[in-house]
This record gives sequence, structure tokens and C-alpha cells, in this order.
Amino acid sequence: LGGGARGAGRRSEDAQKHAAAPGGARQAQAASGARPAVMGNGSCGCQYPAGETEADPNTKVNEWCRDPAAAAVSADPSSRTLSREQDDATAATAGVFAPQLAPAGGAQEGQEGVDDSVINIEVLEQAYSETLADKQLSARTVQERTHKILTEAKKEWEQENQVIQRSTRATAWQKELDQTRKLMREDTGGLTRTQGNRYGPDATLPPFERGRHVPVLGLINPMSGAMAGMDILSVCKHQAYYQDRIFNIIDVIKGQRRGGMLDVFRQELNKAKEEARALGTRPRLISGGGDGTGSFALFIVFLSLKADPDRSEDGLGDTGNGFIWTDEELADCFPALAQLPLGSANDFGNTLGWGKKYPGDQLLGFGTNSRLSAESALQSWFSAVINPASQVVSFDLWGIMPSRGAEKCDFKVCELGGPRGRDPKVVLDGQKQLLMKEAGTPVPMFACLYFSAGFGAYMTSRFQINRRKCPVHNKLEYVRQAAGILTEATPPQLSAGLDGVRISCNGEQYFPPRSTDGTGGDRYREVGFLNINWQAGMAHGADRAPLCGRLCAAREPAKFNDGKMDMYRLKLTSALKNPGLRYQTDKKGGTMSLTFEGGLGRGVFFQWDGEARFAFSPDGAPFSINVRKILDVPVVLGPQYDPKVAGDPLPLPGRRVAFNFAGESPQERSEARNRILRYVRGELSSELNASREDMRAAGLRCEEL
Repeated sequence: LGGGARGAGRRSEDAQKHAAAPGGARQAQAASGARPAVMGNGSCGCQYPAGETEADPNTKVNEWCRDPAAAAVSADPSSRTLSREQDDATAATAGVFAPQLAPAGGAQEGQEGVDDSVINIEVLEQAYSETLADKQLSARTVQERTHKILTEAKKEWEQENQVIQRSTRATAWQKELDQTRKLMREDTGGLTRTQGNRYGPDATLPPFERGRHVPVLGLINPMSGAMAGMDILSVCKHQAYYQDRIFNIIDVIKGQRRGGMLDVFRQELNKAKEEARALGTRPRLISGGGDGTGSFALFIVFLSLKADPDRSEDGLGDTGNGFIWTDEELADCFPALAQLPLGSANDFGNTLGWGKKYPGDQLLGFGTNSRLSAESALQSWFSAVINPASQVVSFDLWGIMPSRGAEKCDFKVCELGGPRGRDPKVVLDGQKQLLMKEAGTPVPMFACLYFSAGFGAYMTSRFQINRRKCPVHNKLEYVRQAAGILTEATPPQLSAGLDGVRISCNGEQYFPPRSTDGTGGDRYREVGFLNINWQAGMAHGADRAPLCGRLCAAREPAKFNDGKMDMYRLKLTSALKNPGLRYQTDKKGGTMSLTFEGGLGRGVFFQWDGEARFAFSPDGAPFSINVRKILDVPVVLGPQYDPKVAGDPLPLPGRRVAFNFAGESPQERSEARNRILRYVRGELSSELNASREDMRAAGLRCEEL
């Protein structure tokens, strides 16, 4: 500091060194020549004015150490001349200024120090010189003005330093984003731009025209469709617009660090939102993979929009609802989903009219121009997605929720383990038993397509151990596992049929039917509901009717936007009774509650959207799996949409196409929002996924690590 403060600093370099050390302000004053009237000795190694005691060294002695000028004035302000008082204040400035203005922890490696101009040193010098020049001021006034100058200097320095630090962090973040974008554009797949790509080495997509086409993003699983997803990603990486908007879904979920792929996806989603707003529409999102990918893509969208107070400067500030978009932005701009069918059954893509197989699948391998035909099919598919004429409608999304009034679910889940093959069971204690293992991702939450317990879920669990690369082989594996279940004895971890399972819909008993005491479930193999009118690529639902109505009359199919669950229950003889693979369904609203009472060591397999888990209670107590509608989400209908199968897609009267948290009351809507936030924060994993200790406590056999 200029004037007397710098003079004091030059008078004794030791004053600055002493002042920077803890308790060193007193030594700084001594080194600069200023003295209080009478001194005493403290246990902290410092001296203090006469009249003070060491009754409380943390306040008396150390307070004096921190502010020697104030202590000197309070000791005897009338015992010195004005010039000596000013000299004391000057020395105090030399001792106090340094530790207040020094950056905390010093300059970090790779950062430059703060220049004098950061704290407007000229202004401070002038103010301090004017204070010293005024001979009419008392020592206390000099000290108070000096303290004010120092406080303002420290405040301004902190503000400027925060700006510098924010700028440094922003620059580093931008470098990370640029590097991530560079990696995103690199074609690292095993079949990239070679003769191995099923769409050809020079395949292209329809050019995207800004201002005309609807902004689109994509989340594609490269491993789906016998690696058809990899080929499609490869085509996207070599074409403008798509190379920045079509993402590898695995890279996004792995790249959650600051500057990683999730940050890039969030930036592109925000850009697409503004571009779509300018067109008076909403952006669109391609979900490429199996039926479970649709739910997973929605999870990633919510994850990218989750607020993070620690990263407000990166644009992740909370808008008051837990997300970085306001409720109005979510309602109007949440992306509409278009399902790219890359799985085995592809029920979701088929229902929405985007095909039973990935674009060009049936054209490959026939004739010399098969790749050109496949490329043309891929171009037509993308053209329909970005076409503003493609219809957007509402879609009911259901969720697994705690019981009413509870904060957590009262059950745990694990996955089926055991060896690959026709029978995953192992012989223990003289009988074949199921082995369990800790569940992985996803955690049970979103149910877009269907939900069931029993035979289908057990078959899906066995299939997950034996998953193949080829969709045709996967379908054959389902058949093999179904045959195994029908011919094998029931393992001790399962009940006969659905014995012990009870289901109520909105408080009314649905299963077992016509039972007053909850018995009769052992005669059934499966119970659940449809949200779409496809299951396993072959089964449909239609309203319950007598035999003549089933054979002759047209019946209302399961619809995905009527706010109803199309409940069904199946026996082994149902296919003969219905007849065929069209389920008898009952439209139910509200909450479906599945309660299981099987005792210790038993549980029930359930599946949602093709993902299966084993639910149980660690202490053997009854538990409930509750499913209700939690969201309205927009979806895009493809050119192959069939109203005869999927129903009339038009919204109900008075219901516009929008994103909404669903519920019959504001409290239920708030519960849905909070549950989704817990989901994307990762809090549901510890709530639902069982540990090995939980499994052992329930008497389940665990797979060896």
C-alpha cells in the first residue's frame, strides 16, 4: 500500500513477515516501531496492554494480537501525541493488510498472482494518504478509517478473485468440452467406414435444413441389433449436424464428469430447445435400442436436466423444481421420443409406427444393391423423424412408487444368477435351487410398455443370463427358457404359480379373481398390465368379452394415452380359451398394488419393459409393489402407425400434448417429481437393490463372486 503503509513496510521487512504468521500482528507492530503505553506478557507468547488480563486468552490476548492498533488506543488513547498515534495506525496497517489481502492458500500452481490493479491500489493509496495528512484526527478515528479501507480492499479483492477463478474454471471446462466433442466425432467402432458397415462405406443421411426440419438428438446403443447401432452411429459421425447430435448412449452414461459427454449432451439439448422454440415446436429424441432403451433414454434426459447447486456457474442452477428448466420449459420443450427399433421384440418401436426391425434389415443380403436399398431405408427413417408433419401425441408413463404415505418401498430386488444354459439352477442340499446376485442397472422405476409378475418375468430373468448378439438367436433363447420352465420342478424360492400374490387396482381386488380369502393364485401363471398393445412381438390386448364377442366383434385395444392400465391374468389354458395370443384385458385407473405373502426365503419375479428382477423381503414380511401413472411424455408417431392395433392416438378432449408430472392431486404430482429426482440422483439404488447380507438374511442362496 502507498504512503505511510508502504513506508512502514520499508522501515522493517520483518513487520510483513511477522504479520503473515499466526499471532504475529503484535510482532509486526514492534518491528515497525510502534508501542502501546504499558505492556504485559501473555501465555500465547505475545504482549498485551496494561489493565488487560489473561482470563480468556482466546478473546483478550489473541484479539489484541489480531488488532494491535485498537488495543493500543484502548489502553490509553490520551497518553501519546497525534503523530505517535498515527504511527501506531501506520504500523497496524503494515501488519494487518498483508494477511487480509493474501489469497487463501497462496497462488495455485499454474495460476498467476493477483496484480495490484485488482484492488484499485491508487484509490486506496489516496484514501490512506488523506487520512494520515489530517492532523486533527484522533488515533481511534485513524484506526477506524484504516480498518474501513482494508475491509473495502479485501472485499474488492475477493470479488475480483472470484471473477478470475470463475473465468479460469470456465476456460478449463470449455477445453474439456472441446476435447469431448472431438472424441465424439471420432469413428472408433470396429466396423467403421469399411466394407463391413451394412449401409455401405459412403452412406449418408438426409441433409438437415435449419429453420425447416425439427431439431433432433439421438441416444443409440451401439451393441443393439447385432451392432446395427454401431453402423448407424458410424454414418452419423461423418455428416454435419448429426455428428454433434447423435450420441452413443453408453458414452453418455459413462461420461458424467465435468466436461464429459453428459455435459455435451446437455448443451446440445439446450440448443435444440431454443431452435425448436423458434419454430413453434418441441425437439425430438431418437432412442435407439431394445424396448428398455426408451426408459433409459428418458432417464438420461432427466439426468441432464437435474439441477446441481455446486455447478450453478455452468448453467445447472435450480429453477425451483429441482431441474434447470422451469415447469413451463419442461411442458413445452421436453423432447418427443422416436423409437429406433434395434432390439429383439421391438414392441415400443412397432407400436409407435417406427417398424419391427431396424431400417434396411429385411433388404440386406439380397442382390448386389442391397446396401444401397438399406441406405435408402435409413434415409427415409431419419427423414420421417425430422419432418415437422410427423404427428406428436401424448404417452402415459407409469412408475414404481412407495405405498401411500411411505417414503420408501418395503421390498428389495436382486437378479437371477447361475450358469448359462437351459437350466440356471444348481444342486444344493439335495435339490435344485436358484442362485441370486446383486442387481445392476437399471433400478426399477419407469414402466413405459408393460409390467408383469410370474412366468414371463422368470423367463426374462433366465434369458438375461443367456443373452445373444443376434436378434433371431435371442428369440430362440426365449423359447428354450420357456420350455425349460414348463418342464422343470418349481424351485424352493418360488411359490406354485402365483400363490401368495394379491393385486388390487385403486383399492379394489383384481387378483386372484372371485376369491374372498386371497387364495386361488396358484392356478395362474402370470398377471400384469399392458400400456401398449404389443408384448414379446406377438401378443395383444383387447377388452374382456364373452366368447362370441371375442370371435366376432371388434374390441377396444390397449391404448397408451388413455390413462388406464389394461390389466390381464393368464393360465396355461388361456391361449385356448381366448383364443390365440390376444389377452382379455380390464381397463383400470389409479394405483395397481401387488402384495406378496410368501414368507422367508421366497419372493416373486417381476418385469417391466423387458427388464426382470426378483423381489423379496429380507425379514420375510409381506411387501407391496405399487405402480401408478407418474408422467405424460410426448412421442412421435412413425409412418407405419396402425390405429387398428394401437388404438386412436388422438388425445382425450381437453388434453393437450405436453409433458406433465401426473397424479390425482398436487401432492401426488409432487411425489412423482421427487421420486424421479431421487432416481436420477442415484438414491434409489441403495433403497431397492439388495446387498448380499440382505439376501442371506432372507435365506436366499448367493452366487459366488
